[in-house]
Amino acid sequence: MLKLMKYEFRKLRNTLFAMLAALAALEVGFFAGHAMEKPVLTSICIGLISMLVFLVYAYIILAGMASYSRELKEKSGYLIFMTPVSPLGVVLSKLVFTALAALAATAVFGLTAYLDYRYMFGRMNIDPDILNQINLVLRFGLNADADIWQILRVAGFSVVTVLNEILLTMCTAYLAITLAATLLQNKKGFLRGLISLALFTALTWGSGWLAQRLLYDRVDTSATLNQLTGLLGWSLLLNIALGAVFVAASAWLLDRKVNL
Repeated sequence: MLKLMKYEFRKLRNTLFAMLAALAALEVGFFAGHAMEKPVLTSICIGLISMLVFLVYAYIILAGMASYSRELKEKSGYLIFMTPVSPLGVVLSKLVFTALAALAATAVFGLTAYLDYRYMFGRMNIDPDILNQINLVLRFGLNADADIWQILRVAGFSVVTVLNEILLTMCTAYLAITLAATLLQNKKGFLRGLISLALFTALTWGSGWLAQRLLYDRVDTSATLNQLTGLLGWSLLLNIALGAVFVAASAWLLDRKVNL
């Protein structure tokens, strides 16, 4: 499984390193804009960094989907499924790599944002301590009943939930692609891709409908932070359960129904 993860990294490393180099160049532009008092340059770099964040996560997700689909359709993928690893291990290796890539991207962008924040507020002679800033917001009454640790707990849950949503999207796509391969054995072309997209849309809608009925319909608009934390926790568990079911179904289909 580790060897398969290394294989996944080798396929994406050039593009990921290029995106990392682009982030470094934009950071240089951001600091240079502040140093030379060029607010236009600073604003452009901030905007491009925001776009880069979206592009990196989109690339990680789409590249994982495209890689799996290509390996099911082309002979180059046969070597993957001929390794002494179970179909479940093959799917999990891709998901674990995606999770690690997303976590690495989150760490890099999070650290970058924190350093930029401290530098920017330091130049403005404003206390750059983010905890003090949050305390100020609370003091002015965004939520008088909430303390800083509740806010941070919800923020942490939100980050984990976003990462889990990425993995659930991957699990859903893998199941849709595998189902299409089952329905159209040894077929290629537009029809197979269209069926994969239709199945992915249906599975995504079904997951959203289930979450709405089980979780979100039970929470009113005046929910407290503690209730919101509980909602995020249950949402996380539901996503994990759905992801596990989708992965197990994909592995079973690969093992029993798909002609590799």
